[in-house]
Amino acid sequence: MATALAAGTMLACFPGGILDKGGMVYNAGITPAITLTRGAPYKIVCVDRAELQRRETLSEADLRVLGPAVEYRPAREYRGGCEQTGESSVFFLFNMWPATPPLDPEYAVGTAVQRLEGDTMINIHYWHETHYYSLLGRVAVMKVRGDVIKFLSDEERKAYERDVKARLREQKKSRRR
Repeated sequence: MATALAAGTMLACFPGGILDKGGMVYNAGITPAITLTRGAPYKIVCVDRAELQRRETLSEADLRVLGPAVEYRPAREYRGGCEQTGESSVFFLFNMWPATPPLDPEYAVGTAVQRLEGDTMINIHYWHETHYYSLLGRVAVMKVRGDVIKFLSDEERKAYERDVKARLREQKKSRRR
């Protein structure tokens, strides 16, 4: 009788973790940048959807030599829509023993940045999730979402500085009028 009761209790809890994960979100926050940019000029890295569609017709050999399908947008013209998400997770067997490496925020950011071959991430939103899998265990997940950036090369930086100086001169002229 006791064995049947224990088996019934275990079976009643177990399918929930297999059929659908349950969980909660906590510890959400925002941070402006993962590394110091020191005011260096940069461009926003976005996924190029048109290029992705074009690449669907290419062979695997051709795809290996291509980099990621990205486009660059000037930071001052960017209005959103290019956010990337990364995550790091750890699984706790029977809700007690960690069975995988611990949470690593750098890894979470790194996956998003490397996907687009950027330099770092800014405007970061982060949160933690816990997914419960009944008696089997739980997964703690750290997720980050933000804009991937690439710093300007020397030539791009010089052109940017010339552009800024020209705009400042125009502003001074318009104020004098």
